[in-house]
Amino acid sequence: SNWINLDQSASSEEVLIHDLLTPLLFPNNFADAIYCSHFLEHLDIEMADKFLSECLRCLKPGGIFRVVVPDFERMA
Repeated sequence: SNWINLDQSASSEEVLIHDLLTPLLFPNNFADAIYCSHFLEHLDIEMADKFLSECLRCLKPGGIFRVVVPDFERMA
C-alpha cells in the first residue's frame, strides 16, 4: 500500500495505533501527502499547533496537506 494509516485505535490490521498527540513516527521530509480527517476540531489551540508542526516536519517540501473538519458555519 502507498498509504500508512495512523489512528488512536485500530479498526483493522492495516491501521497503526499511535497517540497523535505525541511526535509522529516518521523522519523529516518523509511524506508526499498527509490527510487528516475529523481530528483537529478535538484539539485545543496548543495541541493543534504541535500536531500541525509535526505534520509539516514529516511532509516533503511541496507536499500536500489535506484537512477535513466539520463545516461550523453550516452547523451554526
